Amino acid sequence: MKRIVIVFSFAGIAGLAFIMKKKPIVLQTGSKSVPVAGRFEPVAVLELFTSEVCSSCPSADKLLPQLAKLDSNIITLSFHVDYWNRLGWTDPFSNREYSERQRTYASQLNLESVYTPQLVVNGEYELVGSNRSNAETAIKKALKEKSLVQIDIIDVKSASNKVSFISMLSGDYKKTNLLAAIVQKQASTKVRAGENGGATLSHSNIVRLFSTQVAAQKNTFELTIPEKLIKDDWQLVVYTQQKNDLKITGAVIFNADKN
Repeated sequence: MKRIVIVFSFAGIAGLAFIMKKKPIVLQTGSKSVPVAGRFEPVAVLELFTSEVCSSCPSADKLLPQLAKLDSNIITLSFHVDYWNRLGWTDPFSNREYSERQRTYASQLNLESVYTPQLVVNGEYELVGSNRSNAETAIKKALKEKSLVQIDIIDVKSASNKVSFISMLSGDYKKTNLLAAIVQKQASTKVRAGENGGATLSHSNIVRLFSTQVAAQKNTFELTIPEKLIKDDWQLVVYTQQKNDLKITGAVIFNADKN
């Protein structure tokens, strides 16, 4: 586990989500079919804060897809932070916004510092990202509660490098944020310097872009698809997260390769 002490920046934070696979509802939107999360089913959203520069992170990166297989309502996302980039290698997936997101969690969870690899489950539980036993315990706790918000994705349109859609919310979405993310399913990098110099690292469900809004019954998004993402290698995820305690309350996904 790698720790780094950084002065907190209390940036706003949105909610997160991924796929819920059990008996999905299917909405017809023109020629597309959009899978929608089962109504108010439990969900465990696993956010891994990681870096290609951190020597402790590859084991957590490897564990993440294994945890996803434990239950069909487990959602995994990889957020690559940027604060390790000064050590001789720049993580190509890193983003300062993701580091700020992690710091906001650290403040909410009363941690002295941020560290990698860190796993946050449903915005409520945090642990070392490579600790399988602790992760399974947190997942079981998360899956005992039903989601508070139902999210339906409709009117999905894509042209060139843009994707637009509307999300409709039902349930208890007041005092929440709504986050839309473009997620790369798989990637591999040959690291040439830093603590992992010489290694080839594999990643899954990498957050490449996200946008946040204050949640409303109807929400409209237009996102730019990152360069070099082929059609069947990305997913669109939308999720809700409470403003006061950062608890994740609902999630849905649109698969580019199935529509």
